[in-house]
Amino acid sequence: MLNTIISFWILLFLAAAPQSNEINTVLSLEGGNPPVFVMTGNGILTSIRVRGHNVQREGGGEQALYYWVIRAKKGGAQIVDTLGSVTYGKTPEGYLQKYPESGEAPPLNEGEHYYIDILTTNANGVDGYFMIHNGKALFAKYRSQLPKETNLSK
Repeated sequence: MLNTIISFWILLFLAAAPQSNEINTVLSLEGGNPPVFVMTGNGILTSIRVRGHNVQREGGGEQALYYWVIRAKKGGAQIVDTLGSVTYGKTPEGYLQKYPESGEAPPLNEGEHYYIDILTTNANGVDGYFMIHNGKALFAKYRSQLPKETNLSK
């Protein structure tokens, strides 16, 4: 009888425990300039935001510093693993470019740090810093993990 009661409570606990199949987004960079953002995970990509040092538009806050922002169109969002990679400045199918409001994304300067924020639903996104260093794109979670900036045009 005791074994039956214990088995019942174990089964009840397992049935009530949340079943999480989330695979957090992981980012790596390939190529040079423009960089290719290579993503893995099973979240649904809602937006990518790239911010730099130089003011890109009037207004205050971090929106003035956005170099390139894309967001999912209604019904267009894709699973990160399915999408795989996005090249800076090239808006993938199912997404639209929010910033810049028109035209191409501004070029990235060799030796400057940029911030990227990849927002997802159903799993954690990822953010961090990147730069173009000696023609190669580098990514790190923290700015201090990248080489020092060598080009600070402001």
